[in-house]
Amino acid sequence: MILKLVKIFGLYLSLSGNGKRLFRRLYKMLNDARSQPYYQGLVANINDTMSADKQRWFSCIRASDAGFKEFIPDWYIAGSKIKPEQLYYRFFKFGAVLLYEHSSLFLAYNISVDIPARKRCILMAFLKRVYDDMLDNENIDKEILFNPQPNKELMGNADYRLFLELRKKIREIAPPAKFGNYYALLQEVNDAQGGVKNTIPYKIKNGTLLDMYIMMNDLPQELIKALDVTAVFFAYVDEFYDYNEDLAQGKSTYINQSLDPKGALEQKFNETAVYLRKNSPNPEGYLKGVENLMKNVFFTRKEKLDKLSLFI
Repeated sequence: MILKLVKIFGLYLSLSGNGKRLFRRLYKMLNDARSQPYYQGLVANINDTMSADKQRWFSCIRASDAGFKEFIPDWYIAGSKIKPEQLYYRFFKFGAVLLYEHSSLFLAYNISVDIPARKRCILMAFLKRVYDDMLDNENIDKEILFNPQPNKELMGNADYRLFLELRKKIREIAPPAKFGNYYALLQEVNDAQGGVKNTIPYKIKNGTLLDMYIMMNDLPQELIKALDVTAVFFAYVDEFYDYNEDLAQGKSTYINQSLDPKGALEQKFNETAVYLRKNSPNPEGYLKGVENLMKNVFFTRKEKLDKLSLFI
């Protein structure tokens, strides 16, 4: 118990000011929840999630926290319409979870991920966060966002300016000479906008493959093939989490159009488990981690809990 507390305190000390404030808030909320029977299932699953792979989670938390400090500029935070704490949580959560899933999948194929690769993944996650927000909330056309030339009419849009900064930063820390596969796939995805390849499975797989290529230029074909299953499952987890919000915005997804959303997600997890156990050398860590994430999402939606970001 003492060793556990020492490790947690060590994580706390390693975080930025934003990270420490979020840590204290979440720690208090978790302690409060432990005393309420209503939340016992969620608390137990969170503990199981962290305990199953604490070292990996801690490294992803540190990487996402450091990424926010380095990549999200002060001018963007100061001009945000939401509180700095909520803004931090929005980027931090997405970066940490995405890095955890990707690094766990690499581990399933016995591939280690170094610190620079984790940093590139976090930067890519932040770029995706802004990109998705502009698509979903501001209805900015994809062709504008894929255009290498800045759109002068959008320079007053803070999200667009941040998007341009993050895109430029990617080219600095992942130069084309060293990450040719990433840029080749990016061009392919760009060329496919609106074409016959522009299907949901195509976009999901290649969106994840871009993340993988930004972390490591040369990937084994076995891992690339696995994305046909794993990337779709992970996307469905996100759709389940955003179920009510997507419906409210009139956004149709595979999950919210399913007659049995929970069953559809469970089926996709089972397909993922069968595939990885047959085709990867070290699948159990990945499967345990993403299954726990899925259970957390199930509990949140079942109990109609508001998103945590509303309480930060």
